Amino acid sequence: MSQKIIIFDVDGVIIDVSKTYHVAIKKTVESYLNREIPLEEIKKYKFDFGINNDYYASYAIIAHLKYGVPYEEIKKLSKECKNAVADCLKQKYNLPLTVEEVTQTFIRFFDQIKDDEVLLIEPFVFEWLKRKKYKLGVLTGRPKTDVEYSFKKFNLLDKFDVIVHDDTLSDVSLKKPNPYALKYTLDLLGAKKETEKYYIGDTISDLNMATEYKTKYHDRNLTYIHCNFTEEHKRKNLKGDITFYHPEELKNFLLEI
Repeated sequence: MSQKIIIFDVDGVIIDVSKTYHVAIKKTVESYLNREIPLEEIKKYKFDFGINNDYYASYAIIAHLKYGVPYEEIKKLSKECKNAVADCLKQKYNLPLTVEEVTQTFIRFFDQIKDDEVLLIEPFVFEWLKRKKYKLGVLTGRPKTDVEYSFKKFNLLDKFDVIVHDDTLSDVSLKKPNPYALKYTLDLLGAKKETEKYYIGDTISDLNMATEYKTKYHDRNLTYIHCNFTEEHKRKNLKGDITFYHPEELKNFLLEI
């Protein structure tokens, strides 16, 4: 049996966040605009901007809708600044709103609805993979407290060999979706160039991170699996090396790998 390493994103892959994180972005944005924004519009901004961190996605949407920062400029800065995009927006456009203020607003709303999350991949799937001696990791933009809360609730905390969250790397520019974050996670799992590796994500930032990792670190033994589970993702229809459109497809793949 060959050694395999499988790294999972959390939101949209392990856990359905359509009723939690996305709703918290919506409530955060609405609190600064003093008007209602349809949830589908919020999700479109989030995915179009390609911003992994939901605090910063909230900040970017507010920057666009309240302060008139051009749509395409936010997409450009998201690619250039990656996880530091909110700071880049504030500095470049001298925005009066602080990133910390938006972050605290988001946390307040999220704490009210965090128990509405739905599990997409049950613990037995990860237990099966661990019995096969595969190394399992998590690479997420969630802060440590959020990861631990959800993973304890769903009995997932002991299923992974390594969990890299938003608080793991102190340098904001190196956090996910910088490809360094993926390399860092793989290194913690003991990956070598010849190791069979998988990263499973669901956003344009996941796709770009995996693609940039392969190029930057000259590693062609990484397979990127893209999950188009939501209607928004299905409409965009981004493609990975492998693409799944339903959680059952992913689970079947993991049980057979």
